[in-house]
Amino acid sequence: MGDVLRPLNEMTASEVLGEEGMFTNFIRALELSGVGDMLEKKGPYTIFAPTDEVFNEYTMGGLAGSAKLEDLLWHFIVPGKYTYEDLHRLHLLKTVGGYLLRIEAHDGIRVNGADIAKPDIPYNKGVIHEITKAEGP
Repeated sequence: MGDVLRPLNEMTASEVLGEEGMFTNFIRALELSGVGDMLEKKGPYTIFAPTDEVFNEYTMGGLAGSAKLEDLLWHFIVPGKYTYEDLHRLHLLKTVGGYLLRIEAHDGIRVNGADIAKPDIPYNKGVIHEITKAEGP
């Protein structure tokens, strides 16, 4: 028998991001740091997931050199489940690492200057939003 397809909302964040196919480095960072395992123990969480290109730019931009991988990842993860519609009503969110994310809703939604390219990707502990660029807190 072939693989049985599971709904995204039953898959882990890493599994869902793997299905999307553009998050290899972010997934690897989640696994190496242990953050991916931590995401499975509690929740819900909202993940602002940068694609490989964006994550590479972000990590090469200096922050990764001065921060542990785990600390870097907490810039992208917010406790609670915030859908695209929820984000329209917010101005600030605090990440797991204590960093503030500015939410701007005009023509679409921007989070710390990054456009949400693909919103509301479900996973078993919350929701993922694909972002087009990443900025430090």
